[in-house]
Amino acid sequence: MPPAAPAFTQACEDRDFTEWHQGCAWCAVWVLWLRAPALAQRVQRARQALGPRLWPGYARQPHVTVAYRGLMVEGAGPAAATFGVAQLRADIARLQHAPAWPRVLRVQGSGSFSTVPYLGLDAADAAALQPLHQALVPEPPAPAWHYVPHVTLGHYAQSVPMAPVLHTLQAALAGLAPLACAAPQLWLVRYRTHAIAGPLVAEGCLDLATRRYTALPGALLRP
Repeated sequence: MPPAAPAFTQACEDRDFTEWHQGCAWCAVWVLWLRAPALAQRVQRARQALGPRLWPGYARQPHVTVAYRGLMVEGAGPAAATFGVAQLRADIARLQHAPAWPRVLRVQGSGSFSTVPYLGLDAADAAALQPLHQALVPEPPAPAWHYVPHVTLGHYAQSVPMAPVLHTLQAALAGLAPLACAAPQLWLVRYRTHAIAGPLVAEGCLDLATRRYTALPGALLRP
């Protein structure tokens, strides 16, 4: 069950969070990229309904985050980096023994955290992703933290009461049937740390049938 929405939205800070990345250029995340022609239309419909409440610079492709992995190690990079080849190899080993997870996810409903609104997943699909997440993140990163699979719509541009925002979002999506999206691979992706909402760049993928990981040309990490 997703946690209750906060009372107010939190406006995005459009800046370079140097105190976080300490000079590391990239951050790594495992995601499921969703394939369905109608998904982009549904995301756009929701974003248009929220209008100026959303920060206009969000450029990430629609996806479901499975596990945040941290700042990437590139050669003799900054000491703040924590995710390198050894960590990638460990992740692949965990994923090769993880329980099976759905190859099709149904996007349904909506919700919001304090910083971002999102499209939800069918409850059964969301529950089926929990073991996959736990294989990579066996311990919660913070007290009372709960993994909620979702498709982020963007960052808030304003601090406003949450209730009318949720009402607007739910009204925009009312009557829409669950949207089946293929997700045949688990992707390791990266994003630039100086751009908090920049596009995702593919590193490699793990096929859900064979559990084999393939690094893409140009990947920074190769197991």
